[in-house]
Amino acid sequence: MERLFQNCTEDVKYYMTLTEIEADQTFIKAGTDCTHIFIVLSGKVTGVEWPVDARAYPFKDFGPGDFFGEIECFAGLEHYRISIVSSTRCQVLSIPVSCYMDWMRMDVEALFLRTQENISSLIAQTAEARKYLFLEGKDRLMTHLIRKFEQRQPLPAALELKKTRSQLADEIGFSIKTLNRSVGKLAELGLIQLRRGKIVISREGYQQMKLYVEQQVNGRNFTGYHSTEQEE
Repeated sequence: MERLFQNCTEDVKYYMTLTEIEADQTFIKAGTDCTHIFIVLSGKVTGVEWPVDARAYPFKDFGPGDFFGEIECFAGLEHYRISIVSSTRCQVLSIPVSCYMDWMRMDVEALFLRTQENISSLIAQTAEARKYLFLEGKDRLMTHLIRKFEQRQPLPAALELKKTRSQLADEIGFSIKTLNRSVGKLAELGLIQLRRGKIVISREGYQQMKLYVEQQVNGRNFTGYHSTEQEE
């Protein structure tokens, strides 16, 4: 960040604003005018897709150093593509789009840094999306539960998910039948517990799921949890 901002324009310095945002606040709404570039300085936020069926799909967590609104500006788009919701209390820096783009046009090194970062991020996101599509049901559920657990900072001893099965199915993109089957498998393996129908994740269960998912993504074997059956 120091390297990026070392030659920023006076307009950027004057008009940029530091804002404290409480948890569970939507500070970027998909489809609205792209007026500011937002940079997360602390805390965590979640990207949310709003497809044509109008159901929200949280798809990725972001943190310090992540930019929002920038790709839209570089692509000449007038509206934000996704919604951004604060998962925790955050500090966010906002810069008016006009000031930011004038700066990028004048500062070759800053433009190069941001272009390099955006291309790297897009390549990584594309690779993650391909891997996610090939995960079986219980593995996709594990990935989602890990993300939910890590949204709590510091990490809790245990986390009980308050959402209904229907809400979880919508978030992951499952049918209720597939979700229930996947929940049952994780419960049988001792990775989660069920309390009055709600999913409870212990710290130990989180750590086991985290290890499994990391090794699955890296293509290594993990004794005890591997399954080759196909999900709906």
